Amino acid sequence: MIIPSSPRSVTRSDVARYAGVSTAVVSYVVNGGPRSVAPETAARVRDAMRVLRYQPNLNARALKSGRSQTLGLVMPDSMNPFFTELSLAIESSAAERGQRMLVADSHGDTELEQQLVAELLGRRVDGLLLVSSSRRNSPSAPFPAHGTPLVLLDCSGPVAGHHSIGPDAFAGAITAVEHLIDEHARRRVAFIIGEGFGTPDPRQLGWERCLQDAGLPRGPIAVADWTAAGGYRAAKDLLTHSPAPDSIFVGSDAQSVGVLHALHEASIDVGRDCSVVSFDGTQYSGWTWPPLTSVRQPLESMAERALELVHAPSTAPAHHTFDVNLIVRASCGCHPGVERKVQK
Repeated sequence: MIIPSSPRSVTRSDVARYAGVSTAVVSYVVNGGPRSVAPETAARVRDAMRVLRYQPNLNARALKSGRSQTLGLVMPDSMNPFFTELSLAIESSAAERGQRMLVADSHGDTELEQQLVAELLGRRVDGLLLVSSSRRNSPSAPFPAHGTPLVLLDCSGPVAGHHSIGPDAFAGAITAVEHLIDEHARRRVAFIIGEGFGTPDPRQLGWERCLQDAGLPRGPIAVADWTAAGGYRAAKDLLTHSPAPDSIFVGSDAQSVGVLHALHEASIDVGRDCSVVSFDGTQYSGWTWPPLTSVRQPLESMAERALELVHAPSTAPAHHTFDVNLIVRASCGCHPGVERKVQK
């Protein structure tokens, strides 16, 4: 057959003729159903689509089926390694379901966040996943989604009228601080945290509880941006205290990168003179120097649950909490090269 010069002129009938199948079979392959197609036949159809440069009309398909096979995801900071890895985990889980993601970055701006949500809803996404920079932890401020399934991510607790997902940050903080106290005999445990995950943040509550139970004074606390620069400034501030802290529990891996920089700059031996334990457990935590001991959030499990909830919006709204693990490396003073999991 003559191959059309433009992909826009290729029709489903052209693909069917090239592959030697019916147009219905082409439709089943393109849409992933409703009927199954033999693997050999499906491969022949996909080969025809490739050769002919066939581009399915996704808008027409969405109008006909009422579904776009697309989900929206709004994050507050795509530069933060935690949000980057969470986004990738969600995209992977969505791809397994034959769906694609439209990902947007609000840069922590509440007004921009609202605009992005409105735009994604206007594109008729089948579901919306949101890490809100403002209201994710407000129990009385429901998010308008106009009937589109919505799941709130990275939440410290329930949000009225919505499914929400978050780590057991309180238990994770206790595990981290207990490790500093019990395994490394630290007695002046400082704390660095950002804003927006709860008032107060459950990591702060866990830190305070652990110090109280151990009979230790409440160490100094510094609040900073959830960035390496924020962590750097916070650590510089903590080092002005007298006596200086002998350990630091840091609220995020991103901040911890700056903390390590500040400690190295001050010629402080990380692990020996000052232990550092972080929260998030991203892949980057294993590549700092020294490698970070960090509380790991189960991103794959959280992403999978988020997709399940988006596809089952009729279930009663609830908060879904995930257990965390402490990944022990060298920044706390444990032997370099040793990595072991400590359950909460």
